[in-house]
Amino acid sequence: MEIVMENPVTLAWLGDAIYNLKVRETILASGKCRPDVLQKTAAKYNSAVGQAKVLDALLERDLLNEDEKEIVRRGRNAHVKSPAKNADLKTYLKATGLEALFGYLSLYHHEERMEELLTICMDLGETL
Repeated sequence: MEIVMENPVTLAWLGDAIYNLKVRETILASGKCRPDVLQKTAAKYNSAVGQAKVLDALLERDLLNEDEKEIVRRGRNAHVKSPAKNADLKTYLKATGLEALFGYLSLYHHEERMEELLTICMDLGETL
């Protein structure tokens, strides 16, 4: 495994932006254009609950390699100071783990793998 020195919360901060951008691109590509529909649809994907469900599906289907599972584990074990208002701590930390994964993949230049997993996540998100 690569030596990853970044705090998992820092990785999650970056991963949140990457995930959010992919969600927005996916929603726009689906042809939705009314602002209220865009926001409601994005919230479904970007909520801690939605991200936790996507992570659970990735893990259940064994779609992550060992390095990726380790980053997710670090994200889930992170010490957060302000958890989400609309999710319990366990759910919030799962979402943090998913976001940390995408922060890691981006920061360590695993772009192809990041795109592969983002596509899978968007497909899973459509089922939420």
